Amino acid sequence: MEADTGPFLAKASEYYAKNTFEWEFSQMFGEEDNLSDSNDTGTAEENWISSLAFDSTGKYLAVGYNCGQVVVLAQQQDQTYQPYAEFKSHDSGFDFLTSMEIEEKINTIKWFPYDGGSRCLMTANDKTIKLFKLVERQQSDGSSTVVAKPKKIYEGAHAYNINTVAFNSDGETFISTDDLRINLWNININSEAFGIVDIKPENMDELNEVITCSDFHPSKCNIFAYASSKGVIRLGDLRDSALCDRHCKKFEDNESAIGGFFQELVTTISDIKFSPNGSYIVSRDYLTMKIWDLRNEAKPYRIIKFHDHLIPKLCDLYENDSIFDKFQCAWNGNSYRLITGSYNNNFYICDAFGSHITSVTAEKPSTSSTHRDLQHVDASQKIQHTAWHPKQDIVVLGAKDFGYLYVRKEGNHTSGKEVG
Repeated sequence: MEADTGPFLAKASEYYAKNTFEWEFSQMFGEEDNLSDSNDTGTAEENWISSLAFDSTGKYLAVGYNCGQVVVLAQQQDQTYQPYAEFKSHDSGFDFLTSMEIEEKINTIKWFPYDGGSRCLMTANDKTIKLFKLVERQQSDGSSTVVAKPKKIYEGAHAYNINTVAFNSDGETFISTDDLRINLWNININSEAFGIVDIKPENMDELNEVITCSDFHPSKCNIFAYASSKGVIRLGDLRDSALCDRHCKKFEDNESAIGGFFQELVTTISDIKFSPNGSYIVSRDYLTMKIWDLRNEAKPYRIIKFHDHLIPKLCDLYENDSIFDKFQCAWNGNSYRLITGSYNNNFYICDAFGSHITSVTAEKPSTSSTHRDLQHVDASQKIQHTAWHPKQDIVVLGAKDFGYLYVRKEGNHTSGKEVG
């Protein structure tokens, strides 16, 4: 974690100089029936994408939906992704202690990356985490079908809604996070979990901060990070103590230009990700992405601003609840670039350590494209879910009930070649 990043940044600069490329539409997937109606309500939202994840090889892409369904797509030789498996991961339930319905919506999907390619993936709704293994079964006619076989169910450890799960690099444990607590599980033991962070006050009237997301360091099995509604990222070290309420590092930007009523709303962190090389963290809030060098807690290494045009509209965005939208972000495989979504079906590809930002509107090539005014905000058309292929320049975007795949464009052809 204290490694010299000078050579890495030099390579990043060289990469940007050689790779000033564009992005090109590759394919779409999902439920087209309701896509064109920006005022969809009720059952239409059941078909909306709620989570996306590539496996560690990039060969498989898992898509979770509000209805609890999971669709797995497999990469073909032409770089497109075609249906591989589909199964129901979660059903709706009822919490009798709180007298509240538990939605079947899949909040997060993570592929288990340390199991010799046995295609295991983990899904979570508000209260329950499930581990599945995808198994190919040969039929008598010579064809094969793919079945999602349940391996473990982890439940009963969260009083509040689960927002994140993250695997540890030790290949044996993972964390699950809700508003007030982070639990550490052994992958093989579903009967107990150990609370490693608990911020619940004795008097709930004193609660002024909740945990919004978390992530494990990609190679250091003792290091994890979690972010909060106050715009703070805390680093925990499992070597210090079993209960990591006292963080080892704290990252906070105290120079936000937004003040007053909207301050906390726009600085709430909706997603954090360690860079694949383990030296940086990216955080996404409503207006920006911030890149943090793990060696410097004083201030962000870089702030990427792409939502400044929303600042004069914060009152309207609050009135229609859009200010509470949570956007995800993702690194590419070599830690040089980032992707995140926005309104008007726009997404941004950003040089993490350079100045270049590419804005792209996700749409079919056949769509009649007119000049889009960035000052006009269509909050009903938004890309909240993003993922980047771990080895190739292929990105996937979730926009309502449709997924888009875009690939790197080189000259007059597209390229899915490995990044480096």
